Amino acid sequence: MEAQVTNVAKQAFFQLRQVKEGLCSQWTFQGLTMAIISILLCRVQGAILTEDKEVELGGNVTLRCILTGSFELVHPSWKKQTNRSSVNIAALSQNNTHTNEYIAEEYRSRLSFTSSAVNDTAITFWNVSISESSCYECIFNIFPTGPISNKTCLLVHDFHAFLHHHITDGLLNATCTATGFPPPAISWVGPADENNERKLENSNGTVSIISNILINTSSSHYGQELICKVRYRRQEIDYKVPRTEKGQ
Repeated sequence: MEAQVTNVAKQAFFQLRQVKEGLCSQWTFQGLTMAIISILLCRVQGAILTEDKEVELGGNVTLRCILTGSFELVHPSWKKQTNRSSVNIAALSQNNTHTNEYIAEEYRSRLSFTSSAVNDTAITFWNVSISESSCYECIFNIFPTGPISNKTCLLVHDFHAFLHHHITDGLLNATCTATGFPPPAISWVGPADENNERKLENSNGTVSIISNILINTSSSHYGQELICKVRYRRQEIDYKVPRTEKGQ
């Protein structure tokens, strides 16, 4: 990290030299000056490395923040971002003899610190629910300079779908059901005499879309291809109703 910073700084100073020789504009000179100041500040204050994560509903996942640089005393903490505010969920305070750990009451049975190194903090969620799908701010309270922070986002996802169809009293009745989080979407390709859709919000935070279609077996378009298209997270999955000829 130190070597990379040094190399970037050297390149910036070389470009500044070109500016003085008239090879760049005044605006470029000002921009490079600010870049060098930013590099030096980053070197002094440190930077936080993070990574966004995805996990299936009910799984386990670890969020981690790594503070670059060398510091003697660091107190890491975590906040969950909710709407336009944030809530403290975990914190560590350290001294020369021991470490004090704080975890908010609602998380004590499903969250733990899995790394408590001075410059490396990680929290693990167990049996995640949809409510954990959010962004989290990790904060390093550095003594004596003060806090610096960054954020990492967690997406909890879940999906399953199926198609059911039968013929009763001269009507083909097809029902396509998709349940997931983020919520899926359903559309149909093919003929339809009647189509209706309803949305259910489940107790675990997922959303179910139930789409039903009816086709009269005596109509002229009966027997044409009928497809339920389910869209979920930039994917599209086809569920086809087998073709049935008239009289069958």
